[in-house]
Amino acid sequence: MTANPILFTLTGLSYLALLVINLYKPKGTGDQLVGWGLIVFGVLAAYVVCSLMLTIQVAYKGGFGWIAETKVKRNIIVGLMWLCLMAGVVHVSLINVDWKAAGTANGFGLVMVHYGAIWLPLLMLVPYAIMVNPDWQSGAYAAIYKLMLLMGCIIGLTFHFTPRQQLGNWFKDQKAIKEMHYEKAMKDIASSIEPRWLLYDMLNHDDVRIQKAAIDKLVSLKNLEPQLVELLNNYESSADYLYVYAFLEKYEVKEPALFVEPLNKTISRVAEELKYRPQSFGSEEDFLKLLNVEGLCRVLDEQFSANRAEFLTNMLKVKTELEATPKPEYVAICNQYKVAVNNWLNKNGGQR
Repeated sequence: MTANPILFTLTGLSYLALLVINLYKPKGTGDQLVGWGLIVFGVLAAYVVCSLMLTIQVAYKGGFGWIAETKVKRNIIVGLMWLCLMAGVVHVSLINVDWKAAGTANGFGLVMVHYGAIWLPLLMLVPYAIMVNPDWQSGAYAAIYKLMLLMGCIIGLTFHFTPRQQLGNWFKDQKAIKEMHYEKAMKDIASSIEPRWLLYDMLNHDDVRIQKAAIDKLVSLKNLEPQLVELLNNYESSADYLYVYAFLEKYEVKEPALFVEPLNKTISRVAEELKYRPQSFGSEEDFLKLLNVEGLCRVLDEQFSANRAEFLTNMLKVKTELEATPKPEYVAICNQYKVAVNNWLNKNGGQR
């Protein structure tokens, strides 16, 4: 039994092109990356077509006779096997092409994804080469090529049916990713002069090093407090005022009088948000946490106790909205806010 050497040659060339698109990481933006994307698509298409033609050729020559006696059953199994083998190669290549920083891969990720295109196609090409050479189909060779095909199919199925997030958990070095995010955040903080972006860095990162760097940079800004007041005054068009709340828990204002009126307006806005957010059909958990009513109460207690009377009316509005029954998933956070507001009102003579 012999196979057409041209098909093996074409498939081998497409395999070499596959290695190039997996191992080469282009640098560029815009049209350059669009062009590279077309090249990747073209190489994958070429590999799929060549491997399909080669599979048909090997099947025609009787290479898969060991799979099943009946032709129909055998062809169905071979077709499914080929799809599994292709799924593995295509998924590995697409993930690897999107994986811009190979340094974030753990050892398993390097083997399975970054270098997967080197060995995964061989789980098909080597068995095909054995199946078309009668002298290689005895003894250990027979068991080896069947095992290789089985492994290729299992890997392909695993990549196809496993969610991307789970694959990421398997293949990524979480420590390296965290360090990469830290370095990027630190560069952004060093170059930023706008309080709103620094406030985002302070609140949206779990890394205490980033939080501290953002706070330190904020404190060093000239005219910081007028800019914070401006963010509070934009409460109708932006949620930036909630980030100011979080910052005021860590920063003692130098001119409290600047903050009283805009801060009071935002409390009225918080009451409006609490009127419908806890009963919303959408997912509101993140926003309700961002409202940070507990933090607001602490800020009023610690920095604006002399102005308690001015905040009283709007804090009573917040209390009223929190008395409504929220959806079950928001009961815990609303109860926390209710306790905080009631405590503030008890301290400041606002309970009725």
